[in-house]
Amino acid sequence: MEEKKRKNSKIWWFIAGAAVMAAGFLMIPPLLRKFTNKIAKHSCSAADIDFDDLGPEIVHNDEAKEKE
Repeated sequence: MEEKKRKNSKIWWFIAGAAVMAAGFLMIPPLLRKFTNKIAKHSCSAADIDFDDLGPEIVHNDEAKEKE
């Protein structure tokens, strides 16, 4: 009797693990995409960026070459 109970317990743990894994693969990625996109849209707005003070990304060091 004890052996059959232990075997049934292992089967149920296996089924529960498979269900959790399936939920993780099927449900979690779409939810992550949906909510991370919403968070990114709300946290980044063009009103916060000061476009007047933006300079070039690459800084050339021409003055140092002229001094030499």
